Amino acid sequence: MRNLYRIFLILVLLLIFMAAFLFVTANTQPVTLAVPVADWQYQVTLGALVVVLLALGLLAGLVTGLGLKGLRGLFGPRS
Repeated sequence: MRNLYRIFLILVLLLIFMAAFLFVTANTQPVTLAVPVADWQYQVTLGALVVVLLALGLLAGLVTGLGLKGLRGLFGPRS
């Protein structure tokens, strides 16, 4: 029963991934990003914007996780 649950969970996650992938690839409408510095404006697709924001969020989480682990190492017990 446990293996059946794991297989079902993997299938659900694959279905969610496929829906997200189709959403990203189907959205080709350009979106204007206005940066307040020197009036820069960029035209990017909505799908590319979603992927870049996801990558930035994953990178921020990785850096934060490594930083917290490093801080625990600094203040943790010495062996």
